[in-house]
Amino acid sequence: MMRIFKTAILAVSLAALAACGSAGEKQKNKAEAEYTQEKTKTMQEYKSCLKKAKQDQDKLDACERLIKAVE
Repeated sequence: MMRIFKTAILAVSLAALAACGSAGEKQKNKAEAEYTQEKTKTMQEYKSCLKKAKQDQDKLDACERLIKAVE
């Protein structure tokens, strides 16, 4: 009887730990997806900035700040 009780406690504990790990993993995945979206958006802004800047060095320098923000 005691062995069944210990096994049940262990099973409940493992299930709780798995549930906590799962929630943490979901948050991590969501944060990574948001970061990737922001990085992609910034890269698009950078490319657009380069097109608009043409040969203007001041504008090109401003564009470089965008790329550095991604890093």
